[in-house]
Amino acid sequence: MARKGKRSFKGKGGKDGQQHVNGERQTYKKFEELRRDNDNFRKYYIAQKIVDEDEFGTFMEAMRTVLPTNFRITGSRQQAIDIREQIEHEFIPFIRETSVDGAEIEPPHPLEWYPNKLGWQFTIPRIALKKSKELSKFHAFLVTETEVGNISRQEAVSMVPPLLLDVQEEHYVLDMCAAPGSKTAQLIEALHAGVAEGQLPSGLVVANDADYKRACMLVHQTSRLNSPNVVVTNHSGERFPTIYRQTDGKREAILFDRILCDVPCSGDGTTRKNVRVWEKWRPDDAHSLNPLQTKILQRAAYLLKTGGRLVYSTCSLNPVENEAVVAHVLDHFDGALRLVDVSDQLSALKRRPGIKSWKVMTRDGALYDSFDTVPPEESGRSNRKYMPKFFPLDTERMDELHIERCMRIYPHLQNTGGFFVAVLEKVAPINIDEWKKAEAEAASFAAIMDTIRGPRALMPRNGAESASATSAAAESGAVSKRNADDTDSELALDDAKRAKVADDEDDIGEDGDNDDGESAEPSKHKTLYLPDNPREDPVLGENPFVFLDAKGSELDSILEFYGISDTISRNGFLSRIENGDFRSVYYVSNSVRNILEQAGRRLRVVNTGIKVFGRNSVKGAGCAFRLVCEGVPLLLPHLAEKYVLEASFGDLKALLNEINPLFTALSPENQERIKAISPSSSVVIRYDPSKHTDDDEKPSTRLTAVLAIPCWRGHASLSVHMDKNQLCSLIQRVLGRTVDRNTVGGYKMTNNTRSANNTPSATNLPSPAKDADANANADSETS
Repeated sequence: MARKGKRSFKGKGGKDGQQHVNGERQTYKKFEELRRDNDNFRKYYIAQKIVDEDEFGTFMEAMRTVLPTNFRITGSRQQAIDIREQIEHEFIPFIRETSVDGAEIEPPHPLEWYPNKLGWQFTIPRIALKKSKELSKFHAFLVTETEVGNISRQEAVSMVPPLLLDVQEEHYVLDMCAAPGSKTAQLIEALHAGVAEGQLPSGLVVANDADYKRACMLVHQTSRLNSPNVVVTNHSGERFPTIYRQTDGKREAILFDRILCDVPCSGDGTTRKNVRVWEKWRPDDAHSLNPLQTKILQRAAYLLKTGGRLVYSTCSLNPVENEAVVAHVLDHFDGALRLVDVSDQLSALKRRPGIKSWKVMTRDGALYDSFDTVPPEESGRSNRKYMPKFFPLDTERMDELHIERCMRIYPHLQNTGGFFVAVLEKVAPINIDEWKKAEAEAASFAAIMDTIRGPRALMPRNGAESASATSAAAESGAVSKRNADDTDSELALDDAKRAKVADDEDDIGEDGDNDDGESAEPSKHKTLYLPDNPREDPVLGENPFVFLDAKGSELDSILEFYGISDTISRNGFLSRIENGDFRSVYYVSNSVRNILEQAGRRLRVVNTGIKVFGRNSVKGAGCAFRLVCEGVPLLLPHLAEKYVLEASFGDLKALLNEINPLFTALSPENQERIKAISPSSSVVIRYDPSKHTDDDEKPSTRLTAVLAIPCWRGHASLSVHMDKNQLCSLIQRVLGRTVDRNTVGGYKMTNNTRSANNTPSATNLPSPAKDADANANADSETS
């Protein structure tokens, strides 16, 4: 979801069940005791006429109810169909027959508008999940598959923007405000959809977020999809840099085919899951966010290719954050962008058109139709420079821009949250002098203020002209800084998505460097935000990724040891060098390498690539590096045959049943083959269900996807080199053992056998036995 803003408060607790909220001491209320209403909220949205008068009661009732749970099956993975069929044939029949305290339980059902039945929804109460064994199994299944990336928990309306972006495998895609990453995951899936096994798409996804800690969380989300075509960056969205490349001696910008702007917002469409929005909602929350939203969308327009598509979205219903931003940005670019009519896409999704007229409410609850009707004491607040753009354009211009092509999704239409989506296309290059346009807008604003208040002197700032000092749309930052006596209205952000609150542009360094690395006129940068040439963020203080040379290097010895063929490009291996050494080797696509090399340190790269090799700690090993689980699917087609053992179901069962199965537990064929592999090295156990359809024993759940399990070849036994959650997922699907994540004990070792006693916890599986053959496995948990 888009980021939701809320006012900051001091302290979270106190004596006698009291807490401080907005500086006031209040008694703590339980979740069920919170009031699910707000008088100003009701007044504001009745005035906006977002729904018919006789429909408003239904709308408000839906806004108060608890949001159902939604999840999405990862569509780019082979096992997506396996997961879907497991839900349909294993869980739903049992849930249909389940009742809790005499009440029937509605089973999960696919979202009718999501393609290929990969989006799902269920309304099972939490209390029911605890009381029913069958429902507990289903919940444990969801949690485990989410951890390994086969399922993504995501609100239904949040799935809409990536679908409308229409990503293809050759596209360069930018997600400007990506954390926590559920939409980014959809973009990655779309990029890989239709690409043959063993091949990589020619495009890439850049997942960016303004908050470094949230960018790190984004790394966790994207890493579950194992894509070498992803770069995670840390930039303020409105200051994302332009990357250039040299073509025939000329420098040209690398632009994006698709851009997602899921911007920071007030989040008043999320009351069904964020109940405290009701008590914290204020009419002017949106006023502080509108300038940042506008700047992000303007910057995105400059980063988009001509002919490219851009989606702007929020989880707010407020037209000041939605139609106002879209209309004024379209008007700003004067025909270079247009709204796309997507009414024929996702036809089963119920939506309403964008609105063309609305009112603006001030902090005291007063409503105004236009800026010139706002009293001077209201227009004199800190957001006065931006307030003209909170209002709609004239009726004729709103019709010309086809604002009705925006999409509004309301909770009562299909049992979802509230959401806003606008799909834009860049139909012509942008040819605007942003500096002159900002001056003109500032002059226009000054004229309006003179009309309202009477002529007054505008004080110059930093030696710049007075008009630029009062520029309405050009001053940078997310939320205007408040006066010391106005701190109660500053915006913080909840855990769902935190808005980046930037300082004014006048904190730029004295050199005033622009995107080209050339000196720009300091006064312009110090007083104006220019979307075509914003101030850049400082260099990220981390060791940069360095591409490794495969000739005559340690990488060369790794590739030679595992027989990695030339069918995989040698140009994609990279690592972070520390003290002249590296512990891990990653792999990226050619498209990612290209953008990293062209950007240099100007791109604040938090993470990229798939980890394919990790240094082991076993003395005397044939190779100092082992295969890493997440990189096995990528390397498998290029790995020497001797390191790949084709397993029967009996081999697979032994591998999952026992912690360190002896070679004698394998089939005679694999016992012979494993002798050809030197001890203390990696080996891959490959199970292809299509080759074992006539076996007497089969997996507990129908499998069609090939399984590739990396193992460590000891002197007499094997140990699985796989993430604990992935191992639990495999055990569930292959052996039919349900994982209870609340049990601390994990799989107990009884005579070297994994016991299902007390249904093990997915997060607490023990490390393999402490014998000589398990030393490398311990290393796999720490590297």
